[in-house]
Amino acid sequence: MMFKKAGILLILTLTLFSCKKDKPFVPNYANGLPGLWAQLDDFPGVGRVRSSGFTIGGKGYILGGNAASGFNSQLINDFWEYDPKTDKWTRKADYPGQAGEYVKGFGINNKGYVGTGFGKRLATPGDDIPQNNDFWEYNPANDKWTRKADFAGGKRENVIAFEINGIGYMGLGTNNDYTGNFKDFWKYDANADKWTRVADYPGTGSFGVAAFASNGKGYAGLGGASPSIAEKDFWQYDPIADKWDKKADFPGKGRAFSGQFTIGNSGYVGFGSTLTATANDWYAYDTASNNWSKITNFTGPIRYDLVSFGIDGIGYIGTGNPGLLKDFWKYTPRKTN
Repeated sequence: MMFKKAGILLILTLTLFSCKKDKPFVPNYANGLPGLWAQLDDFPGVGRVRSSGFTIGGKGYILGGNAASGFNSQLINDFWEYDPKTDKWTRKADYPGQAGEYVKGFGINNKGYVGTGFGKRLATPGDDIPQNNDFWEYNPANDKWTRKADFAGGKRENVIAFEINGIGYMGLGTNNDYTGNFKDFWKYDANADKWTRVADYPGTGSFGVAAFASNGKGYAGLGGASPSIAEKDFWQYDPIADKWDKKADFPGKGRAFSGQFTIGNSGYVGFGSTLTATANDWYAYDTASNNWSKITNFTGPIRYDLVSFGIDGIGYIGTGNPGLLKDFWKYTPRKTN
């Protein structure tokens, strides 16, 4: 089977070219494309793969992952906060949940909500399934975790998750041997601590799917499916109509385990594992025009199983496979004051 945790794909290595953090904005006209990638200080935790990245307010967060390479397992549950105003990381209270890899979540009203994922850090008598359904709330005001209602879809890993107008959405994913192509989709009301099933995802991929939200709509596509399929179809979810609509296919090669973030009306998707290689390209999706366009080539190591999120008009990516990366980068789509 082509996909299993790390993608089981060709490892490519590029030379890392340094890029000063404070250099002026200079679009990469060499390839005629907009935007600038700039390297920031390295993530201070250990190098890792399959971590979770999300935002709460104007800060980014990285949770857990695997600190061992290949099929080895060294699950970690450390939790870090990134302040883009100071370019500084601060370690916060460790994640108390079971999983280490592929924990997913979203931010709602200045709190974080995460759960599911792979790994059993704490022994549970009579339960040898390495996937999880536990779900947790993080309050940055007091650096505390609180257990919430378990994810109602059951135990799984590699789900998608995003927030729309104060409601969280989570679903898809797979089982331990990656034969479970789950398509169910759920919304989470944080005030009521309640899960409700909504319209199933009609796309082909189920794990390693790229997903983001913009302007009151959710977007999902690409991803893997059993047996050994890398997809490029792309869909929009309307929470008011509870309906998925087909959108323009992703223009690059089909892939799973990509990075993604939102800036304004556009979602950005790139890197990931194709059926034969680690992808090196990034594309912007304009939600208003339903068009994809290629953006500036990335100048660092290409990767999959990375962390990615957007804050105040800037995209951020880091960590990932291959090689337990810990470098951290930002993408500026246009000149900013």
